[in-house]
Amino acid sequence: MTKLRALAGLLIAGLIIYSGLWYTSAFQAEKDAAAQLSALRDQGLRVDHGKIKLSGFPYRIVLTIDGLQIRTRGPGLDVGAENVTLVSHLWTPMHWVADAQAVQFAAAGDALRFTDGHVRGSYRLHGNGTAVIAIDTVTTDDFSLDRAFGIDDPSGLSRWQLFFRVPEEAPVANGGLYEDRFLDFKLVLTAAAGEFDAEGGIMGPKISDWTASELAAWRDGGGLLELDKFTLTAGDGALTGNGSLTLDEAFRPLGSASLQLSGAEAVEAALQRIGIPVAGALNRGGDAPASLMMQLGSLTLNGAAITPMKPVIEN
Repeated sequence: MTKLRALAGLLIAGLIIYSGLWYTSAFQAEKDAAAQLSALRDQGLRVDHGKIKLSGFPYRIVLTIDGLQIRTRGPGLDVGAENVTLVSHLWTPMHWVADAQAVQFAAAGDALRFTDGHVRGSYRLHGNGTAVIAIDTVTTDDFSLDRAFGIDDPSGLSRWQLFFRVPEEAPVANGGLYEDRFLDFKLVLTAAAGEFDAEGGIMGPKISDWTASELAAWRDGGGLLELDKFTLTAGDGALTGNGSLTLDEAFRPLGSASLQLSGAEAVEAALQRIGIPVAGALNRGGDAPASLMMQLGSLTLNGAAITPMKPVIEN
C-alpha cells in the first residue's frame, strides 16, 4: 500500500509539474506571438488582427489568430487570412506548424496576386540561428492565381510549394560589389503544362516595400536575384539553367541566364499554355545550349528578340 501511495504521489506530482510547464510555455508563446506582431509594426508594417486564443492542453500548444492581415505602407505586400492556427508541442519549442484559412495575397505592386482557401506551413529554428520556413497549398480546388508577373490570365497551376531559409541576423555589409544573401529560397510549381522548380537567393539590402526609393536602394546597394538552378519539365521536353537578375535605371529587369534545352517543341507549348509568349523563339534555338538576355527593356534568346520587358514599377 505504501508503494502504491508513493507511485500515486509521483504521478500527481508529475502531472502538476507538466501542467505548470505547459501553461508557462503556452503563455510565453502567446506573449511571443503578440510581441512578434508588434515588432512587425515597429518595422513599418501595418498589422491588424483579432483575438489571439490559446488552447491545446495537454498534448499541444495551439495559438489561433483571427483576422490576421499584414501590409506594407506601399504596394509591396498585402497578405491576409480569416484565421491562422499555430501548433507546437512542449518538447518542440523551435518548431511550429501553421494552418491558414481563406488566404488573400498580393505582392510587388500587385504583380503577383492569388487567393487560396487553405495554406499550411512550418517554421523551424535551427541551432545556428537560421530559420527554415516551408509554405504550400493543401488542395487544388480552392486556389486561384489571378496575376503572375506580367501574365494577366495565368491558368492551370494546381500546386505550389515555397521554402525559405533566413538567417537570424541580417548579413553585415561587406563593401564588395555584391552583398551576402539575406534570403535563400526554393520554389516548386505544378501545372497541367508541366512542372517548374527553382533554387536561389536574394542578396543586397533588404526590401521593405515596393517603392521606387526602396528598389533603387536595393539595386544600387548590390541587389541581385540569383537562380542557382531552375528546371521546367513538360512531356518529353526540359529546360534547365541558371541566371541572375537585377534592375536597370528604369527599373526594368537586367540580367542573363544560361539554358540547356531538350525537346524544344514540348517546352515551347508548355510556356505558351502558361501564358508566356515565346512565339517560336525556342525552336529557333534548337536542342542546344542557349543564352537568355534581359537588357534595354528587351528579352532575347540567342540574340533574337522574344518580348519587350516593362519596368517592375513606375518611376
